[in-house]
Amino acid sequence: MKFYVHREDNPQYTVVFSWEEQHEGTIGNLLEQFIESYNQKFQGVCELDVEDVFVTKSPSSRQALSNEEQVSRMVRDQEDIFVMSKGPPAVTEPVPSAQSSQVETEKGDDNIQTSTLREEASNAAEVPSRTQTDDDIEDFEDMRDLLEGESPGGELRSSPQRRHSWEGSFDDVSIANLQIAQLKKERNKELNTGHDAQQVLIAKCMQNAQRLVEQKHCDEAVKIYAQIERLFPHQKECLLGLASIYRNAERPNKALDYLRTAVDAFPDHADLKCRLADCLLELGRGKEASRLLFEAKDMMEKKPETKPSQLFDIQVQLAKAFILLGKHTMALQMCQAVVKEKKDHLEALLEYAELTYKMSPIHAKEALTIVMTLMVNKKDWMLPRDRLVNMMKYIPNGLKILEGEIHEAIKSVPALVFLSNVFRDHGDVSNSAQLLEHAMQVEPAHCTAFLSLIHMFEVQDRHGEAFKRIRTFLKQHPDMSIAGLKNKVFLPILKAVKEDIYLHATYPRVSGISADVQPPQQRAYNDQELNLLAVMFTLVKILFVKGALGLVPSFTKLLDPAHADRDLHTTLIRNEAAYYSTISQVMKIKLNPACLENSPQFVYLAGDSHCITPAWRSVQYKGSTHVIHPLLSTGTKIWHMRPEAKFFTKENFYNVMKKAPRKSTVIFVFGEIDCREALPVCVAKCRYDTMEDGISRLLEIYTQALLVLKRKYKFTVFVHPVPPVLDLTRQTVMKFNKALKSKVESTSGLHWLDFVDELLCDHGTMLDSKFEFDGTHLHPCYVERLEKALSEAQERRTTSSPRK
Repeated sequence: MKFYVHREDNPQYTVVFSWEEQHEGTIGNLLEQFIESYNQKFQGVCELDVEDVFVTKSPSSRQALSNEEQVSRMVRDQEDIFVMSKGPPAVTEPVPSAQSSQVETEKGDDNIQTSTLREEASNAAEVPSRTQTDDDIEDFEDMRDLLEGESPGGELRSSPQRRHSWEGSFDDVSIANLQIAQLKKERNKELNTGHDAQQVLIAKCMQNAQRLVEQKHCDEAVKIYAQIERLFPHQKECLLGLASIYRNAERPNKALDYLRTAVDAFPDHADLKCRLADCLLELGRGKEASRLLFEAKDMMEKKPETKPSQLFDIQVQLAKAFILLGKHTMALQMCQAVVKEKKDHLEALLEYAELTYKMSPIHAKEALTIVMTLMVNKKDWMLPRDRLVNMMKYIPNGLKILEGEIHEAIKSVPALVFLSNVFRDHGDVSNSAQLLEHAMQVEPAHCTAFLSLIHMFEVQDRHGEAFKRIRTFLKQHPDMSIAGLKNKVFLPILKAVKEDIYLHATYPRVSGISADVQPPQQRAYNDQELNLLAVMFTLVKILFVKGALGLVPSFTKLLDPAHADRDLHTTLIRNEAAYYSTISQVMKIKLNPACLENSPQFVYLAGDSHCITPAWRSVQYKGSTHVIHPLLSTGTKIWHMRPEAKFFTKENFYNVMKKAPRKSTVIFVFGEIDCREALPVCVAKCRYDTMEDGISRLLEIYTQALLVLKRKYKFTVFVHPVPPVLDLTRQTVMKFNKALKSKVESTSGLHWLDFVDELLCDHGTMLDSKFEFDGTHLHPCYVERLEKALSEAQERRTTSSPRK
């Protein structure tokens, strides 16, 4: 199991422990290990003694865990525990005052008592047009707090999502905060020698902000940058830091304000004009961008130190501006001029390809060659990938050109798989699948390519075809094995299926399965074995979601030993293994395949993996028995549903929704992945200013997508709350659910299933143990609560008057 041990007093520190459950270590052993790591990290600055601290699960209650207790008995997987000091908390040493630094100050006003540092910094910050205020002095103190760790360290450490994201590493923010001790010494030394304290403080704060950006905690960096900009306006690096954060967060309008301020403050800096022009180009404002670029070009041409490459860069930017203005000929001439002088200017080549690929088949081939070359030579540059996929929409027989004579590299299977992934991730699932078909022709036994192809069939909702292809693959390679578990072992089960797998509820009569099949060898799987195992896991997933419940137990009996105790969650097939594990467990809990016989009525449940545990179970709805029919859209976030999204999960979602007949009742359960992965990261990256802003944006996307489906297919739409299973994300999930409920209840045509509070205990802080299942999903028994909420929602729907 894995859990987190925190020290929340400054300097803050976290260690992520991986602890074997059979390990007999005690809480005392755990504490000793933590202290050893802590003291090694902060040697000579702040060290702990085992006699002065204790371990607790609750910093507020301070109830100590006995050092004699076994860790495996006291600590749960993914739990947070804390190391605290005995007795009252230590008082943080204040910044040296004027008295402590032995520098005399006047005490003319009893209400104002400042340190020499603050006086000198505030004096240095004064400008003729602006007078220092009491608010500024408070802001200065706030900025000093930022440097000393009272804000970034504390807020970062209190966030469970962030705590989880530091898995495997220590908090560099806390280390940065330790600089305060050294800074105090430097500060006194520099004050005595007349050094500018303001610049020292700004430099240290800048350093902390840059470190936070590197740690992907841009929201905390913004606090520091903003404080610097308020107190000491027009710091160039500060303005550029803010602009960079917001541009990377895809908020060019906000970045624009800081770049305009920078250009106004430093009108002679050509580089700033270029950055502002770049931002304007991103916003589609070619005219203003071109004016700035011409100004920058004139300035740089007058400077003898200007390099030719800098002027080439400006020319390419100007070409982009001309494209926006519809002046394609001028743009092409500029790109050609740059390429003539510098054949490896990447952006010029890319723009040239974009401008020419529609001109003729020869130009199309040349353009594709350029883009492929850029992708191969600069693998971390995403723009050529987007351009390639877009070009293929307009180039006749473009895929044949790619597969033919353009690039030798893509004739290898790994290269074809890579290229397929490029098309997949940009939403072109059809070309992605075709490339994988080509890869299988090149190397028919390539398990990685075959697994990717099966996943593309899933995205396209071609489950029946996927089943047949897997059966054929196993038949063609009967001796291929998973550590000794050979493909031919599965063939009797597959051959017994003579009809469509959909709702194949009965157990087939299978002969030829040896009772003494040996389980896989106890050794690490190689890559081919992992991918072959993932194919089999995916087969089980396909059978389950298509209702072929009669076939699943035969496979799980053979595959469970291949899954057990293999730490597959640490491998590249962790997603396939996770689905398999959930389905294998679900099949063992009172699931009656007979419920699918005799054409049952269905209530459809559309969702990510959270539609698995309630699937194929019966509920009473509208006075009769209905079966919950899963509509699985693997890995789909609400974010993927927005109109402009291109990710392949969006196509998966809309393909799956076609399977529900018109006028069906459909329950939607999406949002857990957004709460677990997207929201905390987006706030940290400054895509949103607050969690509430992010939630609001997601709810708008979600409700609009559901309303479109309702209008198109005449669905009756119910909205399922996000399951609050994970301890680390429960607070975010419940905040999301509260807002989701409000949004759904105020949206005509959508109906809320109001039962999420019934899943929790301890005043809504913990999941009720009866609903615990695999650590990620709700136990199937929760269907009783779902059934009750569905009946209540249906009753409200039929009795309430229509909303106006």
